[in-house]
Amino acid sequence: MLKQKNFILYWFGQFVSSLGSSMTSFAITIWAYQKTGSVLTLSISGVLVMLPRMIGGFFASPFIDRLNKKTVILLSDLTAGLCTLTLFFLLLGGNLEIWHIYVLNFITSVLGSFQNPAGAVMTSLLVPKEYLVKAGGLQSFADGTVQILSPVLAAAMLVITGMNGVIAFDFITMLFACGTLLFLVKIPAHILPEKARFDYRRYFCDLREGVYAVFRKPILRLLTLFHVFINFIAGITYFNLISPMILLKTNNNAQAVALVNSGMGIGSIVGGFLIALLPTPKSKVKTMFLCCGLSFVLGDLSFALGSSIWIWVAAGFFSNILIPPYAANENYIWRRSIPLEMHGRAFSIKYAVQAGSIPLGMILGGLFVDNILEPFMANDNTIFNMLLGSEKGSGMALMFLITGITGAIICLCGFFSQKLTRMESDLQ
Repeated sequence: MLKQKNFILYWFGQFVSSLGSSMTSFAITIWAYQKTGSVLTLSISGVLVMLPRMIGGFFASPFIDRLNKKTVILLSDLTAGLCTLTLFFLLLGGNLEIWHIYVLNFITSVLGSFQNPAGAVMTSLLVPKEYLVKAGGLQSFADGTVQILSPVLAAAMLVITGMNGVIAFDFITMLFACGTLLFLVKIPAHILPEKARFDYRRYFCDLREGVYAVFRKPILRLLTLFHVFINFIAGITYFNLISPMILLKTNNNAQAVALVNSGMGIGSIVGGFLIALLPTPKSKVKTMFLCCGLSFVLGDLSFALGSSIWIWVAAGFFSNILIPPYAANENYIWRRSIPLEMHGRAFSIKYAVQAGSIPLGMILGGLFVDNILEPFMANDNTIFNMLLGSEKGSGMALMFLITGITGAIICLCGFFSQKLTRMESDLQ
């Protein structure tokens, strides 16, 4: 894997940029929740990140296969940098409001609808097929490292430099990523798929071809449906409730949130190492469902039943150690099922469809927790109070309990599905 110089350079530049972006996201989340005290506020902010990226990604998909991938990523990074500068000057002038964050999240989300699938195609172009699963492990290693370092560094910088220092660091890391991609990463000409000149009259034809390529294979249809469910659950809980639940249960202790995020990051790193070190599993589908099911049991249920920071740290670790094998094996199936010249459209549509349930989960989860579960658990007269307590945040814990049990049952059904096993064997 280390011999893939161009991929390593691309991966490292994006890793550094992601670190800066994640630090800003962590700092803004703490700022927004402490300012409003509302889970729904965070839900709306998250929706404005996910929804434009989902819708935009679907309609941008015909362009991804025809445009220069480096150019797409560079323009997306640079425009996101302008949004970061805007945030910086709003903070500097003391004028930052929640609606500013909503607008900037919307803009960066639209950019992400081009950047994410372009990045997926870059991996397909730069990595031989026998290393694709291990490349997924390396990406998970980067994601985990970011998850560990970003809350710790952001929390430290918030104390030392304030929010402005965090955002300035984000801008510098973006410039580093752009410089690395522009001057150091080379795509060998012999692996570039041929591209016809874009014709607007072929736009809907290209879009239709992309949809057909994704949904004509039964295994991709079923895995997409499963991932829609997983993302709906993640929208309710992991994208929405971890930070506010821990803040409520620890008297607004931002360091506790940082520790839990670090635990999740360490899990991702270890999971990425396991992919890189262990042999590629024979059954990608069974590996996916086994890892996902264990993640629900060890993660969601521990977040629900835990009552101390270290239990939540362990929950984050054991849930995330299993995500890299799941994601790497899923992406392998997609890359093996779709021709290279259609990867841009395929991964755009994949993301659009699968991510569509995240905003729905975030909004419904925020409404359900604020208006039903938190008041319900405050009554202190149910069997759930014996397990989860009755203090603020117990309604969020109950939501984790519900999602953990439901998710584990669904994954168990998928693991023993003979239909999926037969479909996978047809890809060999």
